[in-house]
Amino acid sequence: MIKQGKRVHIWLPFILLFFGFSFLEFRLYCLQILDHEKLSKEAQGSQDRIIEVFPKRGIIYDRNLEKLAINVPSHSLYARPKEISHPEEIAGQLSSILEVETAGLAERLKKEATFVWLKRKLSLAQKEMIDNLDLEGIGFIEEAQRFYPQKELACHLLGFTGVDNQGLAGVELHYDKELQGEKGRFWLKRDGLGYEISSTKESLQDLVPGKGIVLTIDNVIQSIVEQEISLALQEREATSIEAVFMDPRTGEILALANKPDYDPNSYSNYSSFSRRDRIVQSLYEPGSAFKPITASALLEEGLVDQEEEIYCGESVKVANHVIHDWHSFNQNFTLAEILINSSNVGVVKLASRMEKEIFSKYLHLFGFGEKTGLDLPGEERGILRSASSWSLTDLPCIAMGQGIAVTPLQMVTALSALINGGELLRPYLVKYVRSPEGKIVEENGPVVRRRAISFSTSNQIRELLGRVVEQGTGRKAKVEGYSIGGKTGTAQIPAPDRRGYLPDKYISSFIGFAPVDSPVIAGIVVIREPTGAYYGGEIAAPLFGKIMKRVLPYLNILPQKEEWVERKVIDFTLAAMVSSGKKVEDR
Repeated sequence: MIKQGKRVHIWLPFILLFFGFSFLEFRLYCLQILDHEKLSKEAQGSQDRIIEVFPKRGIIYDRNLEKLAINVPSHSLYARPKEISHPEEIAGQLSSILEVETAGLAERLKKEATFVWLKRKLSLAQKEMIDNLDLEGIGFIEEAQRFYPQKELACHLLGFTGVDNQGLAGVELHYDKELQGEKGRFWLKRDGLGYEISSTKESLQDLVPGKGIVLTIDNVIQSIVEQEISLALQEREATSIEAVFMDPRTGEILALANKPDYDPNSYSNYSSFSRRDRIVQSLYEPGSAFKPITASALLEEGLVDQEEEIYCGESVKVANHVIHDWHSFNQNFTLAEILINSSNVGVVKLASRMEKEIFSKYLHLFGFGEKTGLDLPGEERGILRSASSWSLTDLPCIAMGQGIAVTPLQMVTALSALINGGELLRPYLVKYVRSPEGKIVEENGPVVRRRAISFSTSNQIRELLGRVVEQGTGRKAKVEGYSIGGKTGTAQIPAPDRRGYLPDKYISSFIGFAPVDSPVIAGIVVIREPTGAYYGGEIAAPLFGKIMKRVLPYLNILPQKEEWVERKVIDFTLAAMVSSGKKVEDR
């Protein structure tokens, strides 16, 4: 019995070693043979890493190469959780600086990961405070951050970018592909602790910087427009003011502004209304500013003679609807005098001579009911119903600017066609795209979409609109020494339920251009819901005049002294008209 027990003690270690080595061999067989492919991939995945490097975003310039959007260095905070022994304590120190919840930050610091972002693109003050804490497992990576040196200036057309410098609005979004460039990609290995082995670095894709964008806008004109409409917004206590100016000969946008506005460097702090580009995204009824479109169609069709006189009473009945004039004229007016006095009755009587299909054709020729093609995102096409669905009152209402919804951009584009010889142009905002080395790689230029009216009709309309400013409702847009043309507009705001209009809610506007004989600039100002005075001739026309008084000298347009003397004669004639009973008031 004793000898047998000794034998068991002698053989037991050998038996245990045998089974131990057998198990080890079995595990090695599983790891090296059965699971080799799976484990090899896992090892390679943990050791190999493909790094993406974002290029510098292209710079945005105005037409004179003034920088409007640039890149500045910034620092993003990261953590290596495996190196952090007290995550709750570190989270407590960082949360107030990063302005995040402590609990959520602590969870990120406890992750089973070699690298986690804590916050991207910190301010310099935040970085300095964190540096002073000297925390373990915490570090910074330098990144490029989009910066707009002129803050609110041209914010709606520039737009803004996200945390990864991706375009989110405006030119930044529309030209994101050109501005973004191409990311660089390289491969490297990491050791068992997750540290990069720099000697293994291998390029997979070269980094290509973003292209530069040169806009058509002029920084000085943009500044003038924004300054003037900001003052008007305060003075009129309006909901908003929009203004856009373009070269009617080419379609180049010279200035585009909305107030209130926002700082794209901190866009998330502003309301969606402030960030909305209402020039291209908000609709309104243009009111009397639309009457030159109606007049051009009548002239083009030969349905009116400029010497013909139309009786303009207090009202005119169309079907079962009575259309009133804004003033009791009760006298005969020529076409010029109808526009000068902005007579609703006169326009409606003349428009009744047109078939609705004919009028609809001209509305489409001028681009209403469709996008202008401006290189900005989110453009509205407006509202213009098919002529086949018009009621008996639709044609006369549209003729005087009601029952149709447009954008300010559509109006200034149509105005340009009215005065440039009759060609409807595609407006554009980017003059050219250039490589990082400064070479032009893509260039925009004038594009004629179609002919809206004849050269002869355009000349007549231009002259008529000049007389509106000299003698009529637009006279407060006058600039001494210069010839200005244009038309006032005052419209009520439709009720949300589309039944009638809101009481005491108006939109005042003025479309204009200069000089009358050879226009080099055309534009529109739209004042939404002003407090107090609301007629376009009282508040929108003076605003347009203030802008032109500063812009025209900047464009090297010399005062036309001889024409100014002639206008003094016209003013004398106007005084004689008033004394004879022909009333001219603001509208």
